[in-house]
Amino acid sequence: MRKAVMIVGLVLLLTMALIGQKVTVEFWHAMGGGHGEALAEIVDMFNQQNPAIKIEAIYVGNYNALQQKLLASVQSDTLPVISQAYSNWTSKLLQSDVVQEISSFINDPIVGWTQAQWEDIWKPFREMGTWGDTVYGVPFNKSVYVMYYNTDLLDFSGLDIPTTMDELYAVAKELTVDETGDGVIDQYGIGFRSTVDHFTVFLLAMGGEIMATNPDGTYTVTINSQEARNTFAFMKKMMDEGIAFVEGGYLDGPFGDGRIAIFIETVASKPYVDRASLGKHDWNWAAIPTGVTFRPPFAGTELIMYKSASDQEKAAAWEFMKFLTSPTVTTFWSLKTGYVPVRKSALDTSQWKTFVRIDQKAGIPVEFLEYGYSDPKPDVWEEVRTLMNTLVQNVLHDKWTIDEGLQITEAEILKLMNQ
Repeated sequence: MRKAVMIVGLVLLLTMALIGQKVTVEFWHAMGGGHGEALAEIVDMFNQQNPAIKIEAIYVGNYNALQQKLLASVQSDTLPVISQAYSNWTSKLLQSDVVQEISSFINDPIVGWTQAQWEDIWKPFREMGTWGDTVYGVPFNKSVYVMYYNTDLLDFSGLDIPTTMDELYAVAKELTVDETGDGVIDQYGIGFRSTVDHFTVFLLAMGGEIMATNPDGTYTVTINSQEARNTFAFMKKMMDEGIAFVEGGYLDGPFGDGRIAIFIETVASKPYVDRASLGKHDWNWAAIPTGVTFRPPFAGTELIMYKSASDQEKAAAWEFMKFLTSPTVTTFWSLKTGYVPVRKSALDTSQWKTFVRIDQKAGIPVEFLEYGYSDPKPDVWEEVRTLMNTLVQNVLHDKWTIDEGLQITEAEILKLMNQ
């Protein structure tokens, strides 16, 4: 039956191309600014190359706005054909039975991918869009956390790039400066955000995680651990000693202004760091320093398709998904935005090789993509993240002790998971 549906959709597309009609595919996304401009270029390229299809890319707003609009659209039966979605959003949407599986598209001998083409996508990205044996999403804007550093400051100080958490602490301490001697720090050695994402960077390095995914697909809550205690102790030590600049917002501005020597963020911040640092100092990035383990976390979304679309809309959407993840287009997306290419073969394209010769830093993050960590995918993960943000802010700002915060948060997460 599924094969018949795909053949019907393909035939309809070909017929509409012959008679000059178009299938419109509504695509909701949250890519603003320069990222949105790059996406618009890709959509224009696809539309020009596929006269029977019109991808109508609609910017909904930030991720929170997109998630709320998708959930509301489930109730009103007004979902688009495709959209961006984090894996945990997909888990929630799967409960409403509105997400179209795409395994049958991938495996189709006419319009699908070969096994080699499927495995050309980095394994962690394949896993992020797969539930059990069924694929529901293809990777789109994927990034990995890295350590940004001011090369001018490290070179001037004669310091090596830190590769371990102990070295990170030592270098950050060395680069913290009170230039006027008035007791106010003018240059912090390191900056990190008081969010679950930045806490997770350190937690993974310390060998812990918020919850573990079991082989049978269930989850075990593991936040109340010695690894989490060590993580908070490490972060608070840097704060208490005045070597860490900590706030909730993005840090590319303070880094560009020279107030921070090192900071942690995903590669997607590259265009913003370029602008903030232009004419002020040079910069580079490196892998997250190793603690007990080396597990830099991934971030980013997949594209998913909805069951409510017509057969021809689904067939057209699949063509766009293939286009977006093709080696040349994912390379273009990476060069424009700083996101990593989702295919291994992208690294063999002439565009990528030329770009890396011009900007060598672009080739660094792809060296450790296979070691990255992706978040678990329970349908309440967004709520878990909210609890974790409260934990991180309250502990770092001394509203809770470490033990108190971990116990409270563990209990609240367990309540969510057992609902």
